[in-house]
Amino acid sequence: MSELKGVNSESPMLWRVKKAPDDSIYGPVDAETLKEWANSAQVAPLDMIDESDENWRVASDVEFLEMFWLVKLPDSETYGPTTVGTLREFIHEGLISEKTLATHVKSNQSLPIAALFAALEFEKKRAMKRPPKEAMKSTASLAVDMAKDQRIRQLEEDLRELRREHDSLVHRYRQLSLQMQESTKSPIIVKKG
Repeated sequence: MSELKGVNSESPMLWRVKKAPDDSIYGPVDAETLKEWANSAQVAPLDMIDESDENWRVASDVEFLEMFWLVKLPDSETYGPTTVGTLREFIHEGLISEKTLATHVKSNQSLPIAALFAALEFEKKRAMKRPPKEAMKSTASLAVDMAKDQRIRQLEEDLRELRREHDSLVHRYRQLSLQMQESTKSPIIVKKG
């Protein structure tokens, strides 16, 4: 981040960040740079964001930053809401693991971070193939969709296995029925005489 020092009044004031602990101000930057900062753990949930008008608001209230996820840190402190990029940074730093649960602040759905990352990768691949309206689905709902798809695949496999078992049992039943019929037939005794 580049700290704000004597900004020229002619330069456009886009977005600024006021860091929570010491009120140091960084920026101005465009929205894309601000989002990059948020995704690289440089914007904390309690940092303040301003769009050139001295109307500061909490970073997590700036929708395009996508600070939607809460996690429990090892000391049982809840951190967030934050970005998926920050969660990746936390894993890289060893603060959390891929098994740590992330909770979406809007839907209140929780899932392991590894599942969240998998859902995002899945979403990227699907986004290239689907119409724009479906592109608006949230990551949490995509994770639920993935879990449903996985459950459907598991149920289909279970059904195939049960059908194989059923066919085997029907075959065995028929064999035993034939054996029983043959064993209950009365033998014909021919008398000589």
